[in-house]
Amino acid sequence: AVLECLYGQPVCSPTRAALMTGRYPVRTGVYNVAQYAKFPQPLPLNEHTLAQTLQAAGYTTAISGKWHLGDQPPFLPTRQGFDRYFGIPFSNDMGQTRAGGQRDPKRPPTPLLRDDKVIEEEPDQRYLTRRYTDEALRFITESRSRPFFLYLAHTFPHWPHYASETFAGKSANGVYGDCIEEVDWSVGQILAKLKELDLDNRTLVLFTSDNGGVRGHGASNGPLKGGKATSFEGGHRVPCLVRA
Repeated sequence: AVLECLYGQPVCSPTRAALMTGRYPVRTGVYNVAQYAKFPQPLPLNEHTLAQTLQAAGYTTAISGKWHLGDQPPFLPTRQGFDRYFGIPFSNDMGQTRAGGQRDPKRPPTPLLRDDKVIEEEPDQRYLTRRYTDEALRFITESRSRPFFLYLAHTFPHWPHYASETFAGKSANGVYGDCIEEVDWSVGQILAKLKELDLDNRTLVLFTSDNGGVRGHGASNGPLKGGKATSFEGGHRVPCLVRA
């Protein structure tokens, strides 16, 4: 099925809060983009997440990728229903790495976490999509004999855009297209793993985005007007593909 999702905000953190809780962003208190520890909008711990619901029903749960609902230990995914976490806790433009590989030492470094421990600072963003995918495949394989919930939240196509050597310079739409094609490869890897493990006929797969694309950075939301961070339909309405 191909659906159209309409979220309560045209930016990422409120949308992710809505996805995790099923509640309007204004009700969760997450109605803007959470930035670093000083930003007062992590997902409150009294909110009940989708992961917590499934965990209580006997599912093993994991997130691979971007969280962006609180970067301090009390608000990490492992405190909100996820057994495992591998990824960065906020957007890839909030650390020291800038477009073109430039560094801004005045900013705090972007941490790569496993569960609640920082294992790297300022990871090479060219390989984030591949590393998230490898982690997701590992989790699916290890969890194949029991119910599982995997939240694979890719960093890209958030700006600045990066792609590994396998995809860099290969698309017709610059680096934006490159990272989109690598995300497409990732989806194919997930579907192939489910088929390999004979899980594809009993696994619900949902693919969507947290907001419309950013105009001027390679994205198009046509025929809708506007894009990310606007109140026009191009900011709120995104594709949603469901395979059951």
